Amino acid sequence: MWRLWRTEGTEAVRDRARDRVRGLLGAGELEARVEALEARFAAVSTWTVMSWIEQAALADTPLVSVVLPTRNRSTLLPRAVASVRAQIYSNWELIVVDDGSTDDTPATIERLRGELGEDRVRSSRIAHGGVCAARNHALAQAKGSLTTYLDDDNVMHPLWLKAVVWAFSQRPEVDVLYGGIVVDDVRRVLRRDAGDLPSYHLYPFDRRHLIESNLADIGAIAHRSGLPEAHFDESLREMGDWDLLVRLTRAKAPLVLPAIACFYSTVEPDRLSGGQTHDADFARVQRKARE
Repeated sequence: MWRLWRTEGTEAVRDRARDRVRGLLGAGELEARVEALEARFAAVSTWTVMSWIEQAALADTPLVSVVLPTRNRSTLLPRAVASVRAQIYSNWELIVVDDGSTDDTPATIERLRGELGEDRVRSSRIAHGGVCAARNHALAQAKGSLTTYLDDDNVMHPLWLKAVVWAFSQRPEVDVLYGGIVVDDVRRVLRRDAGDLPSYHLYPFDRRHLIESNLADIGAIAHRSGLPEAHFDESLREMGDWDLLVRLTRAKAPLVLPAIACFYSTVEPDRLSGGQTHDADFARVQRKARE
């Protein structure tokens, strides 16, 4: 099921079997059953891999840069920063870029820097240009050999940075990876009111699917620093993560890492997802992906 574990031969067998079963069941029922099985497999795989990583000894401990853009989220930012501080892996730097906030975010950032130390947290303030511009500004300052991301309304899993370091050390040929996320309420994400329980999401890599829609949130993406395509399209208000993943994986597939990267929250106001530019941004990323 998942590209990390399967070969082309088993994929072909699976596809033939799916075609036969589709003739017995309705296509919708079959897809629903397959999705349920894949979700269950992903959860079991993730538990296994994360249990191993938790106790694993790391041969190398490279510096990991965590890019965190923020705007007018002074009440949420401390929670996001605290999740980086709580990482089991300790060799990290946090780069916070204030995208022209009009609340007390600057004072909040200075307080957090004082608590964590200026050598661990570097910050800057730019004129409001959008989240992609803020991420690019942070990337220009990053010193780590590995780069990860976190949004100010989400929380990083305590094992994520160690999982990233472990995975890249195990797969030296890999330049990009993504993990899974826990979403608090998918119904709210889909604009269908609310009421779902938290759910885990980790999607297998398929280039054809990626061209049609995103496979990984920015908080679940990690890559080696200095890659030519490791930058953001500043014309996009949202979907910068999708555009980034399309470009980073154009020549070589990523590693799909069965590990929880972050806890994705949907309750905060003024979220970028599904905003006024959604349709235009979606069309732009899809057009670029197909070129």
